[in-house]
Amino acid sequence: MLLLATACTGGGPTLDEAARVLAADAKKLEPLHPAVDKEIVDETGDGSDDFASCSNDDTALRFYQVAGNLEEGARSIPAERADLYGRPLRDKLKEIGYTIDRNSSWAQPGRSVSILRKQDPGITFIVLVQTSQPNVEIIGKTDCLPAPRRSERGSG
Repeated sequence: MLLLATACTGGGPTLDEAARVLAADAKKLEPLHPAVDKEIVDETGDGSDDFASCSNDDTALRFYQVAGNLEEGARSIPAERADLYGRPLRDKLKEIGYTIDRNSSWAQPGRSVSILRKQDPGITFIVLVQTSQPNVEIIGKTDCLPAPRRSERGSG
């Protein structure tokens, strides 16, 4: 039975499995997000499948985003401090199994972009810290994974 179940799923993670890991990992980051006015978009649950972002009609992804501004009393943070706010977020992601993509991550005065990936089950997080608003954004998304369309759910 187990062999048959593995053969049917292709042996890789399902969208639901990857989305559960994404949601759990995102919750671990929330307390470290330094913003005072966080706005959260959680599209990790069932029914949040994004087919439009995937090139294959049979695959979808799910995502999570939190954004906000730092309490600096001004409309922007000092450029020399931008990368410092991202460090605890990057460290936590590394601690829970993500690897930084050094080819895609970069920093310049006033902006730091870090891309981290957990290969299994296929999740990418982007940590953006910048002097402009929103000052801090964390965006997590699953890979495009097989997903039945809503009209196909429950039919078998």
